[in-house]
Amino acid sequence: MFLLIDIGNTKTKWMLRDKDRIYKHDSFLTEDIDQDHFEFDVVIKKVFISNVAGFEKEAILKIKLKKFSCPVEFIKPQKKYKYLLNGYQEPTTLGADRWLSALSVSHHIKKAAVIVSVGTAVTIDYVSFDQKNNQYTFEGGVILPGLHLTKNALANNTADLKSFEGVVQMPPINPANAIESGFVLSVLGNIKSLFDLSSSESQDVTIILSGGDAELIDQHMDKSLKKYVSIKKDLVLEGLFIFASH
Repeated sequence: MFLLIDIGNTKTKWMLRDKDRIYKHDSFLTEDIDQDHFEFDVVIKKVFISNVAGFEKEAILKIKLKKFSCPVEFIKPQKKYKYLLNGYQEPTTLGADRWLSALSVSHHIKKAAVIVSVGTAVTIDYVSFDQKNNQYTFEGGVILPGLHLTKNALANNTADLKSFEGVVQMPPINPANAIESGFVLSVLGNIKSLFDLSSSESQDVTIILSGGDAELIDQHMDKSLKKYVSIKKDLVLEGLFIFASH
């Protein structure tokens, strides 16, 4: 039995599974990582973890996992893993979540991909595919503040732009809608830029949306791109399972 853990900046997701099926799947706020979330009456063979929330959270979790008396591995990006190359200038500086998402997508899809994670931060990455050699390459991508960070930054650093709930509207006619619309249009514009880049190098490209605000972006995706889009919520956990099963 494997325990897979994805420590995000805001939320931590986990999955208990073996090679054949999922037994448990849940999440909690990362700020509560010091609480007892993992209570199982089965033997854990190994724990695989992705962490983007800093060393302190990693140290706390290591203590919590000692009771399982099994190996614990924090996955770090590599220059190459199986069929996936890491094109980052310094491969180890790529976020583990982005690396594992790319690994998951490249494991299941035989085409180039634009991978979009819309959470605390927004990452939009391009993975190319060399069909002849069955080789994928993480080519790079962009990072933007997520919706919550965008609202907080404006609320904390301007006099009048408070963090109210808005909707996407064109053209926006109040501050809350202006912020919401600006965020969504920014994400959509970056997706289009990465999609155009990937399409200039490949005839077959897919767009994968993940993260808590994936549906928000999908809802406003241009019709010309909508047909290329699919939503997959647990890319990082799927990437961790690839490590666990190999």
